[in-house]
Amino acid sequence: MARVTTLGQVNQSLAALQASQTAASRLQEQAASGKRINKASDDPTGTAISMQLRDQQAANTQYTRNAGYANSQLSTVDSTLQSIVSRFGQVRSNIISATTTTNANSRSALSANVTQIKNELEGLYNTQYQGRSIFGGTSAVGAVDASGTYTGDGNPVMVRLNASTSVRVDVDGASIGAGNFSGLLDKIAGDIANGEGTDSLDDLDSLINSVITANGNVGAIQSRVTSSQVAVNAQNSDITVSLAENEDVDYADVLTRFSSQQVAYQAALGVTARINQTSLLDFLQ
Repeated sequence: MARVTTLGQVNQSLAALQASQTAASRLQEQAASGKRINKASDDPTGTAISMQLRDQQAANTQYTRNAGYANSQLSTVDSTLQSIVSRFGQVRSNIISATTTTNANSRSALSANVTQIKNELEGLYNTQYQGRSIFGGTSAVGAVDASGTYTGDGNPVMVRLNASTSVRVDVDGASIGAGNFSGLLDKIAGDIANGEGTDSLDDLDSLINSVITANGNVGAIQSRVTSSQVAVNAQNSDITVSLAENEDVDYADVLTRFSSQQVAYQAALGVTARINQTSLLDFLQ
């Protein structure tokens, strides 16, 4: 049978007291912070899970910003395309009007109006969003120069919506007649002055249809961006719940265990005091 010395009993009691005090201190820290995990050593596995969740949350925050940027740019593209269609529609109306009037002054006014619309369209084709052309790709000089030549490069401007999906948020100017409209409208302006222009209607309608088609594609992409944004927001809500479940403290459980720990600590303290008292009397005897 192993011999238990008084000093050994004292050391064991002190170790038990320290362990009890450490446990109580940890429970007190959890209650004060509201967190079950305050440092990695509290729960290494739980800490790793929290880090993964926070990484995903940070990525989702960036995806949300990207979606906001994409939505804003696509709205600009959408409204600009609608304006272009409207201006081409006005040119078409001018052609019809010119062929139904014999008044030279009226035809001259309609012709001048087409020229003004051409200048307006040059501005619309060179529309920018946050300093970047929306129809010129990544070109630094926009989509159309003063002569009506297409100056874009056709490179797509892509925005990432999630880990696996990116969408194009601009339109290739070449696909909507950025390099063709200027010459066509010059011809129409000249023809209208002579009471002609109907031979350009097919080319004009083709141009209008290309812009309408591009506008429809932009609407579809914008709808996709909105859906992705909703999905990312929902995922972020789920991650927030998962983080709370993984990290947050159960107050009822902590307070119950803290009370039990205090009772155990007081009991151990009393026993240790009695052991120390006996040892001191023995020493005095």
